[in-house]
Amino acid sequence: MKKYNNIYSFIDDYNKKVGGYYFSHDTLKFFGERLSEMRILKNTVKITDNMDEKRECYILSSLQRNHPSGAKRSYSYFDCETLERVFIKE
Repeated sequence: MKKYNNIYSFIDDYNKKVGGYYFSHDTLKFFGERLSEMRILKNTVKITDNMDEKRECYILSSLQRNHPSGAKRSYSYFDCETLERVFIKE
C-alpha cells in the first residue's frame, strides 16, 4: 500500500489506474470543488462497501462549495489496491 504525501500524486496514480472523470475539470466545477482544497488523509480505513465486501480505503477530504445548504466538507473513499471509488454501506 502506497502512502501519499499530497493530492496531486494520488490523482496521477488514479488517472493511470482508473482514468475516470472524478477529478476532471467539469466534475470539480459542478460540485464547486478545487484541487487546492482537497486532502488525502494519512491513515487508511477498513470499511464495508455497498456490496457487503470489506475493503481498505484511502480517504479523500474535499470542500463542496455548491452544496444546497452552503459549503460542506465531504469524504470519498478509494480502494487502496484498485483506486476505484467505493461507496459505504448505509
